[in-house]
This record gives sequence, C-alpha cells and structure tokens, in this order.
Amino acid sequence: MPIEAAARGPRGWFELYGALLRSAWLVDLQYRASLAIWLFWGMTEPLISLAIWWSVAGGGEVGGYGRAEFARYFFGVVLVNQLTLAWDAYYVDRWIRGGELNHRLARPVAPIHEAIADNIAYKLRSAAVVLILWSGFAALWPAVRVPFEPARWAAAALATLFAAGIRFLNGYATGLLAFWLTRATAVMELQFGLSLFLSGRIAPLALLPAGAAAVAGVLWFPYMLAFPVEVLTGTVPLGAEYARGIAIQVLWLAAWFAAYRWVWTRGLRRYGAVGG
Repeated sequence: MPIEAAARGPRGWFELYGALLRSAWLVDLQYRASLAIWLFWGMTEPLISLAIWWSVAGGGEVGGYGRAEFARYFFGVVLVNQLTLAWDAYYVDRWIRGGELNHRLARPVAPIHEAIADNIAYKLRSAAVVLILWSGFAALWPAVRVPFEPARWAAAALATLFAAGIRFLNGYATGLLAFWLTRATAVMELQFGLSLFLSGRIAPLALLPAGAAAVAGVLWFPYMLAFPVEVLTGTVPLGAEYARGIAIQVLWLAAWFAAYRWVWTRGLRRYGAVGG
C-alpha cells in the first residue's frame, strides 16, 4: 500500500485510497452472503413501512400523503438509506475492546481512512443493485417514479453525500466511546431506536406529533435520511428551504467531525490493550 505517497499531496491520497478500496472490495467478496442479507434487510424495513402506510391511507390522504406519495417516499428511503448506511460503531468498539486497534495504530495513516474506504466499497455495490431494482419497479409501477430533473437529482446527490458524512462520523465517534465505556454499541443502539422516528425511517416527518417534530428539528437525525429523501422526491423545493437544509447539514458535519477528533485524541491517551 503506497502510504508514503499520502504525504505528497492529492496524487498520494488518490493512490492510498485506491489501495484501500481494492482491499475493501476483495474483503467484501469473501462475505457475499452477508452483504446480500444486509442489503435485503435494508430494503425490507422501508417496504414494510410502506405496506402499513399504504393500508392506512386507503383511497385518501394522511397528512398530505396519498398512496403514490408514500410509495415515492419509501422507495427514496430504500435508496438513500443504502447510500448513507454506516456500521462503523460496531467495528470500532470491537477494535478497541479486543485489541485489534493495535496493528492499525502501527500504520502511518489514521484508521478512519480504512473505515471510509470500506464504506465507499460497500455503497458502490449496494447502491448499484438498489438502482437497478428501483428502475425495474418504476418501469412497472408509475407511483414510485421520480421525474428526471437534473437539477433536483444533483441537489439530492449533494444532500445524500452530506447525510452519509454525518451518519459515518456519528457512528465512528460513537464507537470510539469504547475507550471509556464497556459497550459503546449500546449508545449506538439507543441512537438507532431514536432514528426510527426522528430520521423518517418509519414515517415521513410531516406525520410526527408536533413535539417529536420539534425535537427532530434541532437534532441531526432528519439530515441523515429524511432531508435528502424529501429533496429527491420533490417535497423540499429547490430554493431557500433547500439551502437552509444544506447549511444545517454542513453544521452537523462539522460538529461530528469535531466530536470525532476530540474523542480520538483523548481516547488514545488512555488506551491500553493486549492482543490484536
């Protein structure tokens, strides 16, 4: 791996990430069955929610959502969720508790770059599968079609990129709490439970009670999923509301990056492990 090249500017980082991505891709090939299961579950959960809301809506509307709107929303959730999925809290927690962090610290590049490459490799494969399946559904079921508007797709892509960054840094920083906690994944599971409601996973945010919507509005959860989905499906107009959402995403991205740096630097000072 050309780690030394990383010190020579953009070309060095390009070579480094090329090596990391190749390694991550080859590792993923060893776990094809597991990846298929994760992909299946990632698609199943939103489709179950769609089935429930489809039944509730009947021939009318619920909070401004009819059956077609629910279909577009939850198929958007399927795609955006795969593009923003992050599981690093569980890996980082294991690295710290089991000593697997030791050999990663011996490398002249921070372990977070390995995690970033793993995320990119997985998402390139899973997102391609989801896009193919979504295209097939859209060909047969007009309700899930999203109008092809280049400006909106570009805006949704940017929002999804920032959402993926927030979700990744949130998970990575949470996993690093294992420097202090016996089981940092418990904190991640608490966040996962909250995100079911506050990120728009089981219902559009417009259907939340006023109190829950107010709480969601000041946290990062909606900007990891619901916001890019609503941009993609046209619920968020491309204008001041979109610009405000992007600005909030940038703020949360910066906040979670600062949290990662703070936890990482202080955690290393007290880290001690054998094995790995």
